Formats: sequence, structure tokens, C-alpha cells
Amino acid sequence: MNSYQERVFQSLRRVQGWFAANPQYAAGNPSLANQLGAFNGIVSRLSDHATAQETQLAQTLLISKDEIGKRREVLVHQMAPIAKVARALRATVPGIGVLTLPKGNVSTPELIAAATAMAQQAVVYKDVLVESGLPADVIEQLEAAAAALKASLDGRGLARASRAAATQGVGNEVVLGLRMVMILDAVITRVIHSDPVKLAEWEQLKRVTAKGGVVRGRAGLVDRSSKAGDTSSNPSQTSSTHVETSSTSVQTSPTDVVAAPTTGSKAA
Repeated sequence: MNSYQERVFQSLRRVQGWFAANPQYAAGNPSLANQLGAFNGIVSRLSDHATAQETQLAQTLLISKDEIGKRREVLVHQMAPIAKVARALRATVPGIGVLTLPKGNVSTPELIAAATAMAQQAVVYKDVLVESGLPADVIEQLEAAAAALKASLDGRGLARASRAAATQGVGNEVVLGLRMVMILDAVITRVIHSDPVKLAEWEQLKRVTAKGGVVRGRAGLVDRSSKAGDTSSNPSQTSSTHVETSSTSVQTSPTDVVAAPTTGSKAA
């Protein structure tokens, strides 16, 4: 998850925890209970997708590291001995010169193709290769090493595809979660509007926290990441302040912004 999705996820978890701590509101309202059940499903799926994201990323990195060793096995320990023997026998064995190493730093798919081609071409010269000291199953070893490298490459591709699917799932569930909080907010604020303590608690926990240590609430906005400006001497700074909540975005008036005590044109 990116930082915004992580903050949304924490907001959804807080809402989920609040209803768990206050079961009386859903107990007497079957429709709210159904909505809450759907919401809990969203949070559960979001958690699963986030876990899959991290798991598949780790798997991709692990396979990538493993691929280095498998490339070396194919190129250095399997193909190189065959190519060396073939180069030494070019003058005495017609056609054996086709058993050569790929040129340059080839990609893994190209290396697999080259190893497969060498194994097929070496069948004709197997007896000569074995007589020169290479193992009797030299071709089978090369084929096995190439197959292992191909499996590693395919595994990395599958891990990347699974992570992409998990990433899409996270995005979908975040959107659904925010929409569901809007519905829950409409219902629960109507129920607890006469209880200012519970209402304040609910209003605070449902919010998506701001990046950079910004605390947003009904009383106003305090930005801990930067110094407060002189809002009394610069009206343009107080014309409107954007406030982000889990359900919608609203505009606060200049009087909603709590400014730090000022002296002159800068905050003390």
C-alpha cells in the first residue's frame, strides 16, 4: 500500500474497532448491522490484499536473487565446459564448432534459449564430448539446469502478476471502504447526535489522518510540519482551507483555522 492507502486502512480499522466497542448501535438496527457486516468484509479483504502485496514482493526479490545462481550454473558450469571442448576439437571434429557460448551479457530468456539449442546440437557430438572427459549425462545436466532457470524466471513473473492483482485489490477496497464509511457516518451521526461525547469521538476516529503530522478536527487545523503564518495580516492564507475526511472533502471558513499567536507578520 502507498502512504495514503495505509492511512485510509488505519481509519477503517478505527471505525471497525469503534463499532466493536459499541455493539449496542448495530444490535438494535438490523439495516446498520448488515451495512457493518459488509464493511467488516471490506476491511478483511483489504488486509488480505495488503498481505499478499508484501508476500509477493518478497517472493519476487527472493526469486530474483536465486536466478543469479541458476544463471551461473547454466553458463559457467554447464555450457562453458562443452564450449571449451568443442573449441579444442574444431580442427578434428567437423561441425562441432557450433557449440559456442552466447555473446555478451545476454538476458535470462536468451540464455535459456541458447542453453536449449546447445543441448539439442550436442546430441550429435555426445560420444566425443564424453570421450574428452565430460560426464556421460552432460546433455541431461545442461537440460536440467536450463529447466531450473526457466522455472525461476516463470516464478518471478507469476509473483509480479500476483502482486499486481493484490495492488489492484487494495485500490478497489480502499474506494469501497471510504464509500461505506460515508453510509455508516450518515446513519450513526443521526443516532448519536444528542450525545456530544460520542459524537466527538466518532468524528475524530473516522477521519483519514493527514500526511506530515497534520491534525484535522472540527476545532480547526494545526500543521505541525511547518510554522503557522500570520492569518490576521494575510487574508489570502485564510480564504479557504481544504479538509480531508474519510467520507468527503469540505471547505472551512477563515474562522475555523486556529492560528498561532503572532507578532508582526510572522508567528512567534
